[in-house]
Amino acid sequence: MIRIEPYRKHAIFCVGVSCGENMPLLKYLKEKVAEAGVEVRVNRAGCLGVCTGGPIMVVYPEGVWYAGLTKERIDRIVEEHFKRGKPVREWVVHDAGFSSSSSA
Repeated sequence: MIRIEPYRKHAIFCVGVSCGENMPLLKYLKEKVAEAGVEVRVNRAGCLGVCTGGPIMVVYPEGVWYAGLTKERIDRIVEEHFKRGKPVREWVVHDAGFSSSSSA
């Protein structure tokens, strides 16, 4: 039987060629998630199909897409979205689960 650790969120990080060399940033994201002790599964994708704003990450179950990721942005996403449940709206390029007009 396959054992999968429990998680509350699933972050899929693009490492496609058009998004740039993102493996170091993916490693940084995994380290920050581990340090924060949050139940977030982090996986990589070869391409998420939104190359112009890379690096790109999509977070489920909310369906929130982040663009232009940097270490500083990852720090804030881990703190606000992963720990507190509040997406960092200024970097969201698409969402399928919250209204931008709703109060925080």
